[in-house]
Amino acid sequence: MIVGPMFSGKSTELFRHMNRYELAGKKTVLVKYAKDDRYDSEMASTHDKRKMKALKAIRLCEVIDTIQDYQVIGVDEGQFFDDIVTYAEALANMGKTVIIAALDGDFRREPFPTITRLYALAEKVDKLSAVCRKCSYFASFTARTKPLDEVEVIGGVEMYEAMCRKCYNEAREKLYVENVPEGSGSSVSKRVAEDAINPSGVAIKRRNA
Repeated sequence: MIVGPMFSGKSTELFRHMNRYELAGKKTVLVKYAKDDRYDSEMASTHDKRKMKALKAIRLCEVIDTIQDYQVIGVDEGQFFDDIVTYAEALANMGKTVIIAALDGDFRREPFPTITRLYALAEKVDKLSAVCRKCSYFASFTARTKPLDEVEVIGGVEMYEAMCRKCYNEAREKLYVENVPEGSGSSVSKRVAEDAINPSGVAIKRRNA
């Protein structure tokens, strides 16, 4: 497995592994999420427009009859496939090499249940980091820069940024302040505000500036 935030090079690393196996004479196939057509509707693509031929699917069950004939199966954007645990485990138990590139958390830093489950099933998990868009430090989190609540919103630099912990928390607080109506003082609003500033929910006493 290859995991990490957006812009950490997960797809690039996946492509590298696929190319190595192909050079070694293995029969390889790559699967991309069909709804992800940001850079190319047919081929898998990195953010810097490197591309690789791929099968398109919404669920792996749609292509399982085809991909099980290959020795090495790569899956890009693995967090979007709701049946990935079932088929990745089945293929691995058949002796196939399965390589999955996926986000390990969403824009709220909540885990994707399928990816969390795969941690316990995988022989190897590589966690990559990106570069914080704000301060250039190591970035482990994906921040959404638009006030949208849906988890599955496919986008690139126009909607997401990789950030370190400090910049991520500052960005969440700023996004909340800019998008909550002025004078909204209900208990619900206060709770949401606190979640934005301190999503862990741990009570931390703040010093006054």
